[in-house]
Amino acid sequence: MDDTLFAARQPIFDRHLRVFGYELLFRSGPENFFAHHDGEEASSQVINTTLLGLGLDSLTAGKLAFVNITRGVLVDGLYTLLPRSRAVVELLETVEPDDEVLEACRTLKRQGYRLALDDFTQRPGYGPLVELADILKIDFMTADRRARAAVVTRHAGPKRQLVAEKVETLPDYREG
Repeated sequence: MDDTLFAARQPIFDRHLRVFGYELLFRSGPENFFAHHDGEEASSQVINTTLLGLGLDSLTAGKLAFVNITRGVLVDGLYTLLPRSRAVVELLETVEPDDEVLEACRTLKRQGYRLALDDFTQRPGYGPLVELADILKIDFMTADRRARAAVVTRHAGPKRQLVAEKVETLPDYREG
């Protein structure tokens, strides 16, 4: 079996179509997908590959690095291997905001990291986590226009950025 690890990067553009940052993704081979079901392994591999293998600068060209993390990576503090000035810790949507997660997010924020919530939707019980978030990422493909507008109305502001992900075409961008 080939033990070569791959990191993919997906650009994140601002409203003027300039690269704002890159979401870094682990890939288990050149086929450009993740073949395993272990999110903990994927998060750890992105951090390892980024820092020890390819190097953050070569992957992001000085832009922000958005790194998906699981509950375990958050609670264990493994994200602290990433430079706080260049990394955005992106909490996966599968992470429930229990007391331990909320405390770990508060610690992350005190340490100077930015926190993004991946595939954000408005869900009961997530208010305290949303309050800690610097960035909410909304999946353009799964959230209809009304849902996206509701998130903008409720959560946009000077302390929080909104990011639409999976905007794949220019017409999608214009609709955004």
